[in-house]
Amino acid sequence: MKNTKSVAELLETVNTSFLTDAEKYEAIARAERAEYIVAGISSAVQAVKNVAIKLKSAFVSSSAQHA
Repeated sequence: MKNTKSVAELLETVNTSFLTDAEKYEAIARAERAEYIVAGISSAVQAVKNVAIKLKSAFVSSSAQHA
């Protein structure tokens, strides 16, 4: 089982008593922003990969038909 937690959830378990509330909120906001960017890039890479697989299968099957 894959146990995943967001960075914001992980930051809540860290001792932040030395930080102000504004600094805590800023750290959480930055972490959420980074997660969103990574998720977007990952989604784009997956989409490109799926298109490449479809194109490859289209070219391989069409060339095999002519052989």
